[in-house]
Amino acid sequence: MRIWPRRAARTPPHEVIDVHPGVPPLTAWGRNGIVGTIGSGSAAGGTVVAHPHWNERGALDCYELEVWDHPGPVFDDGGRFVMDDWVTDDRVPGTEGGLVDALTREVDVTWWTDQARLDAFWSTHWERR
Repeated sequence: MRIWPRRAARTPPHEVIDVHPGVPPLTAWGRNGIVGTIGSGSAAGGTVVAHPHWNERGALDCYELEVWDHPGPVFDDGGRFVMDDWVTDDRVPGTEGGLVDALTREVDVTWWTDQARLDAFWSTHWERR
């Protein structure tokens, strides 16, 4: 019997996505992430959360995007599919363009910067970690 060497699992390369200037860099994300309002498309007016997952060294492992108050997928104004709920990405926001940049661009997300508003959201909707 011949034993074949194991091949490393190959991950397809990420699609190239330009960094969007409206997405806060990772250094500005709180421990729970960032929150924004969708400006156009099927989920216009909805709240979106980019929630980071940190590894044991405190570095970003990945982040997930969740549309907080709009069930189902997100479509742009033309009815084109943009995002399903609970997608993850391992690219570093502000350094590498990723899904958070694409979502921001496609449906005009405005990320919240008012700390009082963010604190109120997290205290109401998210378990403190």
